[in-house]
Amino acid sequence: MSKRTITLIVVTVALAVWWPGAALAAEEQFPSKSDPSCLKCHPAYEKTPNLLAGRFVDVAAKSKSLQLQIGKENEVIFFDDATVLKNAPEYKKIDKNEAVRITYVKRDGKSYAKEVEVKKGLQVAKEKLMEAEELAKLVAQGPEKGKYVLLDSRPTDNYDQGYIPTAKSFPHFAFDNLMEKVLPKDKDILQIYYCAGYT
Repeated sequence: MSKRTITLIVVTVALAVWWPGAALAAEEQFPSKSDPSCLKCHPAYEKTPNLLAGRFVDVAAKSKSLQLQIGKENEVIFFDDATVLKNAPEYKKIDKNEAVRITYVKRDGKSYAKEVEVKKGLQVAKEKLMEAEELAKLVAQGPEKGKYVLLDSRPTDNYDQGYIPTAKSFPHFAFDNLMEKVLPKDKDILQIYYCAGYT
């Protein structure tokens, strides 16, 4: 086996892990459908074949199907014993309106899930969480005196609609492109991140 062949295998495996749908290239491709709220943080979903992303509505155990709300429509997706369920012990334990991403194929005119991934809630160590009152005190001091940088990791359009004073826009999906410009060189400066959930 040549070095070129080995490199190609490594690149193919890495691509399949990094980009959902890359591993489906040899299969028939079907259009993606994503809720606008999902596309704010994951714009690549729109061009990823065999992908559905939206909000969990319900599951019907008898017909082995689940409903996903995408925009104003509900999509019905079937599952079987081969379907992989991630971040939930079983379908009936998925919370209503939970964000879900599904890779699917078509069989006999129906959509069948290959993988159902529930958006996993952030698990942040308690000592790394900050109370709103503590943040307010720092903001009142300002970044220089308080020795902090406040980073808004929401999509840019959310930041443009309003943000905590002194915060810098630092959307999580642009981390690699922005980190040199936004993150402080001084490692003693406290980095505080916030989004629409935990801070």
